[in-house]
Amino acid sequence: TRAEKLAARAARTGFDWPDAQGPLDKIHEELAEVAGAATGEERCEELGDLLFAVANYARKLGVDPEAALRGANGKFERRFR
Repeated sequence: TRAEKLAARAARTGFDWPDAQGPLDKIHEELAEVAGAATGEERCEELGDLLFAVANYARKLGVDPEAALRGANGKFERRFR
């Protein structure tokens, strides 16, 4: 939720991607950085960047990232049971 709010606030100042392709490209970039991280500290930082990019992508698609994650959690719980 915080990531979505930060990205939305930045967008109001003009600091935003023109469309959803920008954050999608950033997701791919961050995935590669997570895979290349050598230490736990680097992985933590890169995973944080990845999660921020995913929240920003959701915002560009008009999806509430928190609601989407809650839905995915519920779906996983049902399948696991």
